[in-house]
Amino acid sequence: MSLTRNCYVLTCDLASERAQFSKTVLEKVGFSVNFVRCIPHSDKVISNKISMQYIYGLIANGTDDKEWVYVFEDDINVLEDITLDEIIEYEKISNTFFYLGVCVYNIREILLNKQHQIRGQKIAVAKGFIRGLHSIALSKNGAKELLLFSEQMTEDRYMDVILEKFSIKYPANVVRFDLESYIKGHRGIFYQDRNRFPSSI
Repeated sequence: MSLTRNCYVLTCDLASERAQFSKTVLEKVGFSVNFVRCIPHSDKVISNKISMQYIYGLIANGTDDKEWVYVFEDDINVLEDITLDEIIEYEKISNTFFYLGVCVYNIREILLNKQHQIRGQKIAVAKGFIRGLHSIALSKNGAKELLLFSEQMTEDRYMDVILEKFSIKYPANVVRFDLESYIKGHRGIFYQDRNRFPSSI
């Protein structure tokens, strides 16, 4: 039986170049792609936040028979070819969630998972000091915990800041932290391709 994993891609325009490019990238890896249109709001930051909360609710309450579901924004690209079976190896050593790409602002605070390596690569563990919402994996329970956590963070507007605080409570592995994009500090297998797709927030 072939490996499959569902993923949600948040976008404001399903037919846009960025959405369709993301779909192509993710399908090549092996994901089954489901687009979610952003929830309109006069403040784009809040739109992003409530849209992500909606997706987390879909995962927490969904009927997907897989324990892990993935969430992406529509500006992603990959730094190297990777297959779904390699990504799934991170599920086996993670509990609540893990990152497939991060923006690190204090690399000295990034830890190492000393118990595990995956395909010869040391595994970084984020416990704060990172940002990034563009590519994460959530267990069903993790989605439930993150949704509840984010609903309690009423003073935080940015979901990636909330996720950073969530990582302090639930330290998260990072897939291929050794890779760095052309944007300094942006590490992991997936990155936000800002040259190709400027931020929409």
